[in-house]
Amino acid sequence: MSIMGMVLPVYYVTWFIRYFVVCLVIHLIGSAIISATLPHVKFIVPFIVFILFDIVMIIQSFFIQTFFTRAKLGVVIALLFFLVQYIISFISSNSDNPTLGVNTALSIIPHISYILSFETMLYAESVKTNVKFTETLNNYTISSHIVSCIINSIVYLFLTWYLDQVFPNEFGSKKHPLWCC
Repeated sequence: MSIMGMVLPVYYVTWFIRYFVVCLVIHLIGSAIISATLPHVKFIVPFIVFILFDIVMIIQSFFIQTFFTRAKLGVVIALLFFLVQYIISFISSNSDNPTLGVNTALSIIPHISYILSFETMLYAESVKTNVKFTETLNNYTISSHIVSCIINSIVYLFLTWYLDQVFPNEFGSKKHPLWCC
């Protein structure tokens, strides 16, 4: 699209809207199913967990896209990138009883915070208590997931913006790495 004169913000916003709308519809349905199945989990809790995780995944995809001009290579590297994050979540979930601090620190990785959020919802259902964003259940708070997703979104959005300005590709000259200084 750059060859045809489309500016990068428009390019990213259109792709973001496209995927966000699809995820929004799917997660409205998914959250309704979860809240109907788990009566102690309000509709808004899984919906926000879903949406924030998807926003991070979309922005991480933009970040990975800045490194590649060939789609097939980009897809393989993106799958490896997401797979590594997912494998780290298995390593963290195999510990016997992680503390709140460990879970909060590990939740900087979006996949881990996503899994811990849903484990917290299932734990709340098993002990028959309502899920709240700031309540600590199963050594985790849902608000940690929210903060993690916001931080990840900002960091990956900034990195995408910066690397898109300086990383060379076939669509014209790029700026010097210290152009902002």
